[in-house]
Amino acid sequence: MMAKQQAERDGKNFTLGLSRFASISAVEGIYLSEEAKQEFLADDRRRATPAERRQRIIAKYAAKA
Repeated sequence: MMAKQQAERDGKNFTLGLSRFASISAVEGIYLSEEAKQEFLADDRRRATPAERRQRIIAKYAAKA
């Protein structure tokens, strides 16, 4: 497992998982709502691409901004 993690970190990009991101955000007092958690889990289940995830988030929240 360690070799895989190290290999992923050797590139220019590093992607955090949802639970790791949540832990880091919690230090700043930022938490995902249960609704948002469920939406991200649904994206994972249907294997949404990053572009599809962005499109869903923008469609839902852009009108509110």
